[in-house]
Amino acid sequence: AYGFLGFLANIALAVHVAMIVGLLSLLGATLTLPGIAGIVLTIGMAVDSNVLIYERIREERRAGRSVIQAIDTGFSKALATIVDSNVTSLIATVVLFYLGTGPV
Repeated sequence: AYGFLGFLANIALAVHVAMIVGLLSLLGATLTLPGIAGIVLTIGMAVDSNVLIYERIREERRAGRSVIQAIDTGFSKALATIVDSNVTSLIATVVLFYLGTGPV
């Protein structure tokens, strides 16, 4: 449904995962099950952000804006929603980090 933009989003996701794995390798970090879950969560958040942005761009195109205007306005309108989503996830992460317990 997203065509070429969807293809670019998939490339960006692959680069995102490669950068995470590369950074973990450079730091000599051990990849644990919670770490894998974190990587999967970041992929999900990135996909969510891409969908929000592309849907906003589609709305702007339907409203008659040029491609450049639609991209600019789409990104601008989606930014607040993406920031809200990521801040909410960050708050939940901090709470779980400090209040979480060991193995059950």
